Amino acid sequence: MHLKTDSELSTFKSQLDSVQSLILEGNLFTSVPLNLEDFNRLSFLNIRNNKIAYLITKEINAIEVLFRKSNRTMTVLLDGNPLVCTCASLDFVEWLFTTKVKLDSNGSYSCVGNDGNITTTNAVYNHLRIFRIRCITTVWVIFSVTLFGVLLLFILVGYRYKLHLQYFCLFIGMANPLFLKSKEEKLEYDAYVAYCDGDYEWVYGPLRIFLEERRNFKLLLLDRGDVLAGEHRLFALNNSIPKCKKIILVISKEFVNNDWAYYEATVGIEHFLGLQARIIVINLENITKTEIPQCVLQMMSLDANDHIRKTDTLNENNIFWKCLDQAMKR
Repeated sequence: MHLKTDSELSTFKSQLDSVQSLILEGNLFTSVPLNLEDFNRLSFLNIRNNKIAYLITKEINAIEVLFRKSNRTMTVLLDGNPLVCTCASLDFVEWLFTTKVKLDSNGSYSCVGNDGNITTTNAVYNHLRIFRIRCITTVWVIFSVTLFGVLLLFILVGYRYKLHLQYFCLFIGMANPLFLKSKEEKLEYDAYVAYCDGDYEWVYGPLRIFLEERRNFKLLLLDRGDVLAGEHRLFALNNSIPKCKKIILVISKEFVNNDWAYYEATVGIEHFLGLQARIIVINLENITKTEIPQCVLQMMSLDANDHIRKTDTLNENNIFWKCLDQAMKR
């Protein structure tokens, strides 16, 4: 059947109330090429020997409407089509054996199953419940595998770019000045000071005097007894840094070669990750970049000269102390 021109199509449409038999046999149709619901008296549909895999829900519903319009005398011929019996066509298979529409071969046609083997619609219908369960299981397996793959991808990407993600989360969740201000107001100390024993005199001398006595900042110094008596040094460190608004790293040659100092710096930097203004690095001695730990190297630092390194004098008008004061106020 071939309708080539607009006039032919128009003539055909004008016969929708009178067409009773429609023969579309022997073409290459993969679906019914006409809207069957437009017909009012159609009672015979021949679509044999086409390329139809199965009838979709819209086509099935249209045939059922025609069945009622034809006073229950509707006939459909489907034989010779390469039907499939897959998850997508189970509703069609069920319809073949539950409809009252007259079908050739009583609805039992050869079809190709999910596994590629030839079976019949009758055999599939007899085990329809099992097939539906398999299809649902397959869908859930695919969904689960896909979800697992996506989660695994997120985990791998998260692990690969964990520092970037932490920066992002900190930026989104903590960049609000009101949030930072309210959080800082609850902290007990202005800064935690990480240093080595060899720098004890400078830390307890010029640094402490300038920040605590002349600028009224409150420092947390582990060796001064600012932690609970008898508390292990490792626990004291992990419990102390969260109490502070900033961390001051006093870098010296002893510091870069001290495992405890390196751990102390790492813990402090990770706690203030993404908030570089909260990390103050003081280069107390001239140290090459290759000697400085990688985690510290990326931070802005204040360089102390010979005058600043003196433990018996303190000139707060020196640019070093002014910069330190500004860094503490940021």
